[in-house]
Amino acid sequence: MLELFHRARWDQAYDFLAAGDPPMVLKLLAINTVFVMFYIVRRARVTSKMRPETMIQVQVFLILANVLILFQRDITQFLDRFI
Repeated sequence: MLELFHRARWDQAYDFLAAGDPPMVLKLLAINTVFVMFYIVRRARVTSKMRPETMIQVQVFLILANVLILFQRDITQFLDRFI
């Protein structure tokens, strides 16, 4: 199992996350920081728990936001063909 991590092409992952202006890693960090700030503020102000359905929706929205950032270039190229 550890052999998979040893053989991985980490230089390609680094190049992908360092690409862009601002770099991809900073975009991901920013969107995830916003979600963490919302979580902290909600936790401090509201004493009741979130419903499980709402928690799943928020997590799906966070994953979707991360995917949109990761594939932003491909998505914009795809949409440019139709617009």
